[in-house]
Amino acid sequence: MDIRLLKTFCVVAKLENITQAAELLNFTQPTVSAQIRTLEEQFGVQLFERIGKKLYITDAGKYLIDPFEKILKIYDEAVTGINCFSEKQYTRIGISSSYINHFLSSALLQLQAKGSAGKINIEICLNSSCVLDGINSNKYDIGIVHDFLSGKYLNTDIINTEELVWVGHKNIIKDKICPRIDDYPIINFRQGCTFRMLCDTLLQKRGLNSTFEYSDFDGVKNAMTGGLGIALLPRSVVENLAKENDKLYIFNELSNLEIPLFAITRKDKYLPATAKSILEMLQENKGII
Repeated sequence: MDIRLLKTFCVVAKLENITQAAELLNFTQPTVSAQIRTLEEQFGVQLFERIGKKLYITDAGKYLIDPFEKILKIYDEAVTGINCFSEKQYTRIGISSSYINHFLSSALLQLQAKGSAGKINIEICLNSSCVLDGINSNKYDIGIVHDFLSGKYLNTDIINTEELVWVGHKNIIKDKICPRIDDYPIINFRQGCTFRMLCDTLLQKRGLNSTFEYSDFDGVKNAMTGGLGIALLPRSVVENLAKENDKLYIFNELSNLEIPLFAITRKDKYLPATAKSILEMLQENKGII
């Protein structure tokens, strides 16, 4: 049953006047009359009688006032409750490394400027597999990972690739004219992550080993800026660090490696408008950090 019919009935019953009820409800008089007729047809009884210019409610109509008012009260409570729930709802994003925040923040800033960012919860996971588990268990709406993940119910879209460069603090480079990565301690990532696999590819070719190993991206970055050794990091991160710290040295030696980023979602999951906007912005920012 249309809840508007119940509201119209209660207003007409209170005012006992179709014209006044129509003005209060912002309906036309014929619309209010049609709504009352619809109710009468549904219940098979007459709810109002018109005698002369006066409208009277019938006994059947009087009987419906109390249950209809209770239904309307419950409906209003439900609407209020669901609106509160909606206001608290977050778009949930799982990412496989803290580096992804660097890329994601740029897209979120643009959405925020447009007034369409909404509420967003971002969780940094141990690896891409943890993000995938979160997508499949409905913990996250969107996953952003470094590994290409495929599946029957999975959408996987590449959103960025970025060059990796060697960088270190000038305190350990000292006065060498042509520094080579072979000459310095190497700060690496934990086993199992994409950064580690890419770095190991280069190290194995050179017969080199890692000296230090950190469990997250920020750990590697902070150790490098602290002068502990050199690290293989995305160029945009290095260039931003160099703006803040003129003591960093970017090696001329090219790695010829790129770190990819993929967005993953479930094909069978409904995505709220904010989540769709985030994906669109990430695609628009492809190749830009």
